[in-house]
Amino acid sequence: MNSNYIIKRIDELCEQKHMTQYELSKRAGMTQSSLSNLMNRGCMPQINTLEKICTGFGITLSQFFNREGGFPDLSEEQLEVLQEWETLSAKEKPVARKMLKNIKELR
Repeated sequence: MNSNYIIKRIDELCEQKHMTQYELSKRAGMTQSSLSNLMNRGCMPQINTLEKICTGFGITLSQFFNREGGFPDLSEEQLEVLQEWETLSAKEKPVARKMLKNIKELR
């Protein structure tokens, strides 16, 4: 694995998620110049930097390296729940989380 793969993958995910590098940097909690330097210099990022970038995309490291964009190592039931989650709107997701917490409290 080389830095070109990582930079291409970041570009690919920005395009897929309709996100600019500026927006990614803000979501990742890093400066735009840091992300820009990484992208332009083609350096291999440290793992903590890559984790921040994944957080900005809302994905795990495993998903970053999984080109199919799926959820690796999940049961069919877990996969089904996550696929449904992806179809929810930004307003529906907090409601769904609250419902899950309420269900757990019933135990």
